[in-house]
Amino acid sequence: METQALFSFRVTKPFVDETTQSAKLAGLSRSEYARRAIEEMNHRVMRERIAVLSKQLSAQSLAVNEALNDATEDGLHG
Repeated sequence: METQALFSFRVTKPFVDETTQSAKLAGLSRSEYARRAIEEMNHRVMRERIAVLSKQLSAQSLAVNEALNDATEDGLHG
C-alpha cells in the first residue's frame, strides 16, 4: 500500500457545502470526491501537455522533412 500524506487547503464555506452535497449525490465521502476531482484535473493537465508537445514535435518533424526534401531537390539524387 502506498504511503499516504495529508493534503490540506482553505476554501470558502459555500464551496465546502457544495462539495459535500455533490459528494453525497455521487455516493462518495468528501475526501474521496476531492481526490477524484484532483486526479481528474491532473490527468486533464497531462493530456493537454502531451497534446502541446505532440504538436510541437509534429511541427519539428515537418520542418525536418521539408529540409530533407529541399536537399534532395537540389540535385543530390539522380
